[in-house]
Amino acid sequence: ATGEGAVEVLVLQGRPINEPVVQHGPFVATSQADLQGVFDRYRRTEFGGWPWSAPDVAHPRAKPRFAKRPGAQEEEHPPSAPPRGNSRDEL
Repeated sequence: ATGEGAVEVLVLQGRPINEPVVQHGPFVATSQADLQGVFDRYRRTEFGGWPWSAPDVAHPRAKPRFAKRPGAQEEEHPPSAPPRGNSRDEL
């Protein structure tokens, strides 16, 4: 890019660990078997799990997006949005 605006650069440095690295998505391990174990554990526990008693979505799918801030009324986003309706809502 060209221009006269400011530029910010982040440079990271670390020491080599002298071990193989296997990465998939956000997960990193030292072997494919370890990585598969991480995936298995994530699928089983979701690294802490879902803290509610039911697997339902937190809010009804038909309800439009909203923001709820302390000391303020609930705000619909975008304001006056029509109800959402797609095939996923019927699942």
